[in-house]
Formats: sequence, structure tokens, C-alpha cells
Amino acid sequence: MIQETKIKERYLPVFLLLLNFFIKIIYLDYGCISGDEPFTIFHAQQKLSDLFALFQNENNPPLHFVLSHFWIQLFGITAFASRFLSLIFSTATVYFIYKLAHKNFNVRIAIISSLIYTFSNYHIFFAHEARVYSLFALLTTISMYAFMSLISERSNRKYFILLLISNALLIYAHFFGFFIIAIQGLSVILIKELRKNIFKQFSVSALITLVLYAPYFPIFIKRFLSSSGGTWVSPPSIESLYNNLWKFSNAPVNTVTFISILLAALIFVLIGKTRKFEYKKAFSKVVLIWFLFPYLFLFAISFLIPMFLDRYLIFISIAYYLAIAIAIDFLASRKWVFYSLSIIAIGMMTITTNLKSGHNQDLKEVVRLVQQSKDDNTAVLICPDWVQLGFSYHYNIEHFKNYRDTEFALNRENIFPVSDVKEINDSLLYQKNKIIYLDGWSELVDPDGLIFNKLNQNFKLIGTEDSYKGMKIYTFQK
Repeated sequence: MIQETKIKERYLPVFLLLLNFFIKIIYLDYGCISGDEPFTIFHAQQKLSDLFALFQNENNPPLHFVLSHFWIQLFGITAFASRFLSLIFSTATVYFIYKLAHKNFNVRIAIISSLIYTFSNYHIFFAHEARVYSLFALLTTISMYAFMSLISERSNRKYFILLLISNALLIYAHFFGFFIIAIQGLSVILIKELRKNIFKQFSVSALITLVLYAPYFPIFIKRFLSSSGGTWVSPPSIESLYNNLWKFSNAPVNTVTFISILLAALIFVLIGKTRKFEYKKAFSKVVLIWFLFPYLFLFAISFLIPMFLDRYLIFISIAYYLAIAIAIDFLASRKWVFYSLSIIAIGMMTITTNLKSGHNQDLKEVVRLVQQSKDDNTAVLICPDWVQLGFSYHYNIEHFKNYRDTEFALNRENIFPVSDVKEINDSLLYQKNKIIYLDGWSELVDPDGLIFNKLNQNFKLIGTEDSYKGMKIYTFQK
């Protein structure tokens, strides 16, 4: 019995940690630094005073940038070093998924949900990205572990403190961290057992959390009001509800299987087939609220303010994996049914796993192509102007490190970031024989294509190349 307890409480969590670590470290630096990674790395290397000035007009709260700042000071800005912090967060998350499920449900649910998470390409991707999202997933899981543990052990001050700390860190890591507090508050209001047991503890914890966030509230309100005018994210379609579950599930066949399992369990509950789980109903309801409330709410509100984007939903994915595991255990009235469903779920995730999930080499290739075509009589225009960060990382890492003068250093090499046609120096068009126009999603800042039109009027288009995520290289010559 003692040995069995050790296996469940010590050896299995350690095994899952090691499995996650080795799966996710193998191809940690496989893809080049790209996407939003250059933005994080560029600003995280700055002095803290410069970094905090950035947050006044930035949609990213400070926690991940500050952690990345100190990490970079120690280990540098290579792809491997920059992403290793995300690997740590992603690996640690499985420990708390296991602890949450084991403590509040059983070891079967703990193993199934942990392994589905482990082989999720979605989470492998974020373990391979130098951004906040793996930290967001970790803090979400810790917060929900503390919240659900408080339900069963309301007198245990340890869980109250852990809930308070994790929720405060959550909203300093990502603005969507407020959804976790809302999920917990909604659970307390809607579930009778929770209202009786932890209404006071949760209310005090939420109040203290908001007080701790008070210094940042003016910036939060400012950023919220600016986002209310629209975002870069496209409005969703009804297919988006399925497509994001697909991303959580690796493949379409997995998604359909998991949805079928969830619907089957729901039908059994509705028709009163509750032979099992009577004592776990409150915890199951919390997981259901955690999964469905933000998922459907964000989908609905995104028709007004688009934000139904896969990476913003990472905090929901953990609840999705837990819900699948709970449904499998609920449906399994016999051992052979449980083992069959478990093997199918875990096996499907395993065989569809892509350990190379992450960024590819295209941005590095784009820069190589520009370098190959550029000579002394060539000017390079980059649009939008923020694309210069990823470009400079691969073009000349010293320009990137010299963050105060990055744009000036590029200008000296006739490379000019622009976001408006008015920013183009007309004299430049007369001095140069060739213009390379790097279009990295210019429609965000130049929806009418005025920059391209101006170049096309003054030069002859001699080449077009499509590359990294729709990025285009146009070559013009006199």
C-alpha cells in the first residue's frame, strides 16, 4: 500500500515531468526565431527602466518580460536559450495537471489528462516559443489546483495563499488571467457546495488579488479601451468552435473522437446515469465551467471585439483535457471499457504528435534571400515597421542586440522599416537602382497598398517571392 502511494504521489509525477522535458527539448531550437518571438526577446534584453516604459502602451503585462529579461542576462538570446524558459513552464504544467486531477478526482483521470497534454502539438508549440503562453498555462493550472484544493480543504491556509499568489501572477502575466478569476467566481456562485464552503475565502482572495493589481489598473483600462476599437484578429465563424478544438487535439479524427466522448458522457448525465462520481460532481462542474464558459463567451464576444484566437485560449485547453479524462472514467462502467477508451485517446494523441511543432526556418530564409539580392545600389523597405525586429535578428545579430540603435544601424545599410507611404524618402527612389520591398502583412497598416503602388509606379517589378506565413518579397528595378 505504501509502495502504491509512492508510485501515485511521487514516481508518476516525476516520470511525467521527465517525459515532457525530453519530448519538448529535442527540437527546441529547430525553427528560427520568428513570429512574435523577436518582439519579446528584443524588449526583454533592454534595461528595466526602458522595459517598464514600454508597458504604458503595450498589450502585454510585465511578468513574462521581466522574467525573460533576467533569463536573457544569464543565458543570452540564441533560440535555444530564449525558449528554454518556456520549456520549463510547459514541463512544470504537467505536474500540476496531475496533482489537480489526482487530488480532486483519481489517478486514472490524472494519468489520462496528463498524457493527452504531454502529446499535444499545441502545447509543444508553445514550449518552443519565447512568449508568455506556456507561463500562462502553468499559472492557470496552479491557480485551479489551489482553488479546487481549497474546496475540499478550506481550512488549509496553504491553498488560500497559493490561490492568491497564482491569481496575482496570472493577471500580471496576461490580461486574460482575469478569466480564471471569473471562472472561479462563477463556480462559487453557481455551485451550491462551493457557496457553502469557500464563498468567504474566495471573496477575500479575489479582493486582495485586485488590490495587488491596483498599480497596473490604469494601464489595463487604457489598453482595454484601445482594444474596444478593434483588434488585428479576424471575427470567428461557426467553424472556429471546431477548429480550435482541433488545434487542442492534434488531428481531426482525434477531435471528433473526443467530442463524441464528451457528448456521450453528457447524455448519460442528462438521462440520470450517474452511477459514479456522485462525490466528485462539484469538481466536475468546475471543470465544465472552466471549459465551456470562456470558450463560448470569447466566441460570442469576438463578433464585436475579435479575440477568439487559438493562443489566447490556452488556459481553456487544460480544462478540455481534464474533461476528456473525466468523461472516459465516467463512461467506463467496466475495466475493459476504461482501458479501451484510454488507449484510444492517448494512442491517437501519441501517433499524431509532431515533436517539431514550432516555428520553421522561413524567416531566416527570407533574410538570406534579401541579403543575396541586395547590393550597394539597393534599398530595402520593410513593412510593417515592427518586422524589422525579426529581420535584424537574422540579418545582423549585433544590430538586434544594440536595441537603442537597431533602426539607425539598419538605415546605414539602406534598410528602412516603414508603415506608411509618407515615410518613404522620395530622394531614395531616385538614388537607388533597385528596391526590395519586404511585405510582412502590410494590410494591417497599409490596407490600400499605397506603398506597393508607389514603388510600382516608379520602378519595374522584376520578381516576386512568397514565403514565411504569407510574407512577400517584391524586387523592383529602374
